[in-house]
Amino acid sequence: MPVWLQRVFVIVYVLFCIELGLILVALPWMSAYWFSGDFLAQWPHLRGFLQSGFVRGAVSGLGLIDIWLGIIEAVRYQDRRPPGAEDLQHRGTG
Repeated sequence: MPVWLQRVFVIVYVLFCIELGLILVALPWMSAYWFSGDFLAQWPHLRGFLQSGFVRGAVSGLGLIDIWLGIIEAVRYQDRRPPGAEDLQHRGTG
């Protein structure tokens, strides 16, 4: 895989992880979004379960893990060059 494609993939992956993590951290504590809709009106027991602090905290914890994964991937990223690519760079064009 070309190096530029690796870098694009890492950038997209990191942005996706951080964005999803921020949504998972904030969404359970925003009542207007967490409990809205007719979907949960059909199952009142599920709605009660989702309102518990444990479930909200667990979803927020998954969000924090997702943010952490994105940051770790950004910090530890190294280009992976195909075998023999270093020989081509050192030869030059002459």
